[in-house]
Amino acid sequence: MPLHYVLSEIPICMAAIWGAHRLWLNRQSLGSVGVMFYGLAALTGVIRITTGAEDVLAPAHRLVSQAGGAVGLVLIVSEIARLRGLKLPLWAVLISAGFVALATLKGAAWGGLVFLCLLATGAVLLATHGGGKRKPFLAIWFAVMAPNILFVRQSPVLDPAISWHAYHLIIAVWLIAVIAGLKQTQSGSLNRALSA
Repeated sequence: MPLHYVLSEIPICMAAIWGAHRLWLNRQSLGSVGVMFYGLAALTGVIRITTGAEDVLAPAHRLVSQAGGAVGLVLIVSEIARLRGLKLPLWAVLISAGFVALATLKGAAWGGLVFLCLLATGAVLLATHGGGKRKPFLAIWFAVMAPNILFVRQSPVLDPAISWHAYHLIIAVWLIAVIAGLKQTQSGSLNRALSA
């Protein structure tokens, strides 16, 4: 892999570090750890590309990107649900994350289907929370990961380098939108609690 492939992994690392820290400080631990999984996948990509150990680290990068990304998404959607007032026991979230990781490892079709369902769930939760003028924008940005996976990642139409960079830069922007969505959802929850 050319060294320039690192250039689109670095924004994901930066967004994940910033976002995980911000969410942790806001006591949104599930979202914080979920975002960290995306940073870990990008960091694995950076190490894989910069060390030249592409073949050796390819399985690890694939595992962390696919299974880790799915687990991260379970945690992020669980955080959104929690902020919406749904009581989710931690054991249920962790068991769900485990099943999602196994589904992702079972095959691309199962993993992709589960991932798309989680994206739809997160988008609906963001779109239907009370208050906030930005909720349609946040829901759309949350859902934008679906076309990114389906049409940008390994696109037959795009040059492989353009496909790689576009896919990863969209993930970085998506992480920023997720972090904004969690903050907006938390603000809406706080406003409802204060008015009750």
